[in-house]
Amino acid sequence: MLMLFPVFLPILGAILIACLPKDRRGLIHACMLGVLSVSACLALAVALGDEQTLVVWKLTDRISIALQSDALSRIYLVFISLVWLAVGVYSMGYNAHDPALARFDVFYTATYGILMGLSLSENAVTLYMFYEMMTLITLPLVMHTMERDAVSAGIKYLIYSVFGASTALLGIFFMAHYGTTLSFTAGGVLDAEKVAGHESLLVAISFLMMLGFGVKAGMFPMHAWLPTAHPVAPAPASAVLSGVITKMGVLGVIRVVFYLVGVDFLRGTWAQTAFMVLTLITVFMGSLMALREKQLKKRLAYSSVSQVSYVLFGLSTMSPIGFVGAILHIVCHSLIKNTLFMAAGAIIHETGKTQVDDLTGIGKVMPRTMIAFTIVSLGLIGIPPTGGFISKWYLAQGALTLDSAAAWIGPAILLCSALMTAAYLLVIVIHGFFPGDRDIVKGKAAGAVMWVPMLVLAVLSVVIGLFPGWLIGYAESISQMIF
Repeated sequence: MLMLFPVFLPILGAILIACLPKDRRGLIHACMLGVLSVSACLALAVALGDEQTLVVWKLTDRISIALQSDALSRIYLVFISLVWLAVGVYSMGYNAHDPALARFDVFYTATYGILMGLSLSENAVTLYMFYEMMTLITLPLVMHTMERDAVSAGIKYLIYSVFGASTALLGIFFMAHYGTTLSFTAGGVLDAEKVAGHESLLVAISFLMMLGFGVKAGMFPMHAWLPTAHPVAPAPASAVLSGVITKMGVLGVIRVVFYLVGVDFLRGTWAQTAFMVLTLITVFMGSLMALREKQLKKRLAYSSVSQVSYVLFGLSTMSPIGFVGAILHIVCHSLIKNTLFMAAGAIIHETGKTQVDDLTGIGKVMPRTMIAFTIVSLGLIGIPPTGGFISKWYLAQGALTLDSAAAWIGPAILLCSALMTAAYLLVIVIHGFFPGDRDIVKGKAAGAVMWVPMLVLAVLSVVIGLFPGWLIGYAESISQMIF
């Protein structure tokens, strides 16, 4: 029963916030933060407890809404809770004068509960239900300002997301017929007798499912929603969209490849090759577009397109070490990208500047914000001793285990992407701290409620790089169950 609380408490809390007087801004913030704090503690209790399964609603003999705390769901519970709380605190400063504060806090709080349900999903039907709910509940966060560009971006986000989820649903229909169960099972659930003679069909369906869940992860060719939605959404929403919501698409891919279809069935097929090619295209293209982009938040959005596909590339290797690298990068990228978007939001909030070229001297105006920005930028590039170095090391090692041209093409593209990442992030840092004789941007430092969460996540990204053993060991324990 404990698993129900992290899911339903935030939803009930969101309803409570919606009922509060709109002019009681302090009370609204306190309620949001209180609900998230209690829910995060409960999620941590679930993550630290024994593995368990809870059937919430049994529709038929094969279809049920059920929750399960397995090894994969636990890591999602922990990093989502950590990041969601940090960004929630940050939003209290960022949204301090937002007239639509209550609406933001309502949907932000409810989204946490949906993400808990998605992470704890025991079967494909439960995952699909929460996956669609996640799209609908995050849509108001994208459209928060209700300006024309925000509404247009929200519609685009909805169309792309529904298309991707519908493709995944088509695959679930086939899994129900060709599988022994829809419950996630390490190694896969395909029925060998039913699959015999239909292997080509199942490979194609598997690829469509990976492509469908890849939409939320921003994978080419269905990536366009991400650089459109991020610049128009409030910074707290942009942060979690990039750092968390994209990882739910990754979760869908993991569940399909390793817990429904099975890696042994897909390894060596055209589906693996095609998926890997798309991930590498996305890695390179996203970095190139970020390098060319002059708008700060859009540059970070294209960066997310690239970096989340690092994770997908690790999964596409279908090797134990590549899988470990993917899990590591899920956590490290979440810490890094949430910090980057919070820093960008703080800069825009305090200076009004949205273009990279206008940020000369920003490090002297907002030193703490830019220190956090610099630390996580080094992590995103993959420079030790940050966690980003560890995750990218494992991703490259995973590619080297392949018996194809991808064994050298993959690491080469990852290296090119890292160089471009250095170019589009470090130029901001260099001009920010060393403006020379150029005019310095005008503004003031962000308040503690905004810069403290950034520094906390930035420090954690370094701690993981310094002491990665526990996270590597945990990822390897998951890997051993599915390979």
